[in-house]
Amino acid sequence: MIIDPEYCEFDPASQRLTVTLGLAPEGGFQVRLRSWSECGGVEIKEGGRWTRNDDAFDFPIVSDDVCDLESTHPVRAYHDVLPADVTSVLRQFSSQQCRLLHVIGQFPESAEMADSAPILFWLASNMLGPAPAKADVRRLYTRRRVSILDSFCEASSRSHLKFLSKIREFGYALKDIELLRRILNDGEFLKKVRHYRQINWPVLKVFYTQRYVMDLGCAKDCLAVESCRDAFRYLYKVSRDIRDIRMMCKMLECENPERQVLTMKSAFQIRNLHDKIARELSKKEKEAIIAHYGENFPPSPLKETKDIEYISNVGELFEEGLVMRHCVGEFVYQALRGDVFIYRVHAPERATMAVQRSADGNYRIEQVKLYRNGKASKATWEILNDWLLDFKCKFVFDSF
Repeated sequence: MIIDPEYCEFDPASQRLTVTLGLAPEGGFQVRLRSWSECGGVEIKEGGRWTRNDDAFDFPIVSDDVCDLESTHPVRAYHDVLPADVTSVLRQFSSQQCRLLHVIGQFPESAEMADSAPILFWLASNMLGPAPAKADVRRLYTRRRVSILDSFCEASSRSHLKFLSKIREFGYALKDIELLRRILNDGEFLKKVRHYRQINWPVLKVFYTQRYVMDLGCAKDCLAVESCRDAFRYLYKVSRDIRDIRMMCKMLECENPERQVLTMKSAFQIRNLHDKIARELSKKEKEAIIAHYGENFPPSPLKETKDIEYISNVGELFEEGLVMRHCVGEFVYQALRGDVFIYRVHAPERATMAVQRSADGNYRIEQVKLYRNGKASKATWEILNDWLLDFKCKFVFDSF
C-alpha cells in the first residue's frame, strides 16, 4: 500500500518523512520517519511533542511499487536518500521495514543476519520495544542465534534454526508470527516436516491448520515444491476428489474408505477410487431411473453425422458424464421428456452437446462442454452452428 502524496511530506534538509494518518480532523495523527543519519526509527506526535514509537507506522518504504513512483513523491524521495545496501536488505521484508531500518542503523553488523537468517532477523526485531535504544539493539543481535530464538519460543535448538532456514516464500506478515511460534513449539509436528530439504511456507500453513491434508500420503511432497501455485492446484484437485468420495459414500450408504485414501501415494490412485465409486453411484441412479421411467430417450429430431452422435438412452448419458467428468447427467429428466437432446461430439475436439427444443418448436444449442467442463473452441462452435443451420435452427452459448 502506497500513501498518497497529499498525506506526506519529505524535508530534503532533514531527510525526514512526515505522514498524516487518519482522514477525520479529530481522529488524524502525524508520524515522522527519521533520517538515516539519525539511524531511522519512527516518531509520533502526541501533545505537541514527538515521541519515539516504531509501532506507529508500518507502511512499505522499500518495494517495487515505491520504486515505480515519481521521483517527486515524498515516499520515493525518502527511499532514494537511504543507502543502496540498506534498501537491498529491507526489500525482502513486507512489514516492519521502519523497525528493521532502525535496527540496521543502530547496529549495522545485524545486516549479515538479514542475509543468512532473514526470518530470525525479522522475528528478533519484534522482540524489541517500540523505542529501543542502541544498547538494546546491540544486546539482542549479538546474542547467539539459538538464544535469540529461545526468547521467541518455549524451547529452541540448532534443529529449530535449521528448520527456519529451510522455509521458502515466507510472507513476513505480522499475523504469521503467532502461527510460527505454535509450529516451533509443536515438537510432534516438526518431526514430520523437518526432514524436507526446503519447506514452502504457504503450504506449511495449510498442513498445520488442516491436519488431514498433512496425513495424506500423496500430499507430503507439496511442502518442497518450487511453485506454491502448482502445490495448491494439486491439493485442490486431491481435496475435491476426497470430498466427492465422502459425499458419494454417504449417498450409497457405504463405509467411507478414509484410511485407504490416506495411504495412497498419488493423486491418480485417489482419482481411480473416486471414479470407481462414481460408477457405482451412477449405476444405482441409472437403475432407479430406468425402473421408474424406462431406459430410452425419444428419437433424435436432428440428423447425426460421423462426428455428432446422439445419446439415446439413460445408460449412455450417465456413461458420458463419467467419461467426460462433467454433470451432463443432470439433463436426464429433460432428455426423457424430449425437451433436451444430448450428443457426443467427436471432432474437431471431443465434447458433449445439449440441444434444447424451445416452446416454438425450434432448436438451439444449450451447452457444449469439453472434458472436465472445459470450454469448446471457436472452431467447434462454428462447425456445430453450421450443423444446426442446415436444419434452420439457432444456437446460443451457455455453460454447464
